Amino acid sequence: MLQVNLFAYDYSGYGMGMKHGPPSEEHCYADIEAAYDYLRNTLGIPAQNIVLYGRSLGSGPSCHLAAQTAMKSKEDAEYGSNDGPVGGLILHAPFLSVYRVVVDTGCTLYGDKFPNLDVIPMVNSPTLLIHGTSDQIVPFHHSERLFDALPKSCQARPLYIEGMSHNNVHAQVRPMFVDRLMEYLEDNVWDNVVSRTQIARKPSTASTRSSTRRWEIIADSN
Repeated sequence: MLQVNLFAYDYSGYGMGMKHGPPSEEHCYADIEAAYDYLRNTLGIPAQNIVLYGRSLGSGPSCHLAAQTAMKSKEDAEYGSNDGPVGGLILHAPFLSVYRVVVDTGCTLYGDKFPNLDVIPMVNSPTLLIHGTSDQIVPFHHSERLFDALPKSCQARPLYIEGMSHNNVHAQVRPMFVDRLMEYLEDNVWDNVVSRTQIARKPSTASTRSSTRRWEIIADSN
């Protein structure tokens, strides 16, 4: 429906990655970095053609990778180098940090995991937040605070869905869900993607939007 390529991965210690455990925060970061390295350096997908999609726990690795790529130089990224921030970040039911799901600690305590609130100000990619107002696992206000912590230039219009809980997207809201994703990609991503022809040679001043564009979404498989 979105006309995208999807690259899904499992975490070490879970699913198809069960034998590569044990599960840990560090392994989750290593897993998404390995997926990204494969897309960039084996398949040759430009950084800005890649959109990260993290739901719930997946928001931690996705925020981490988006911040990591933001620290790289954007110079020549559109011509196929390894550098530059990813093209976009989508966070579905994200949390501030693991401890804050249980109690609002007011700060990041020692031992806390996936401190998204501390990481997201470093993101330099257009970011879409999706959250259900009836989420009983990760409170809705987590997305509101993450949105406020984003750099203003990265704040895409969020999608807050009345009555949606944590683990389901009801059939009646799916058209709204898909429409907003498409709008986000049209407004924030597609104008910046690079075609395979442009990777091979310096592009002209013509628009990069064409039928040859190719870009990827990295999503955790949970």
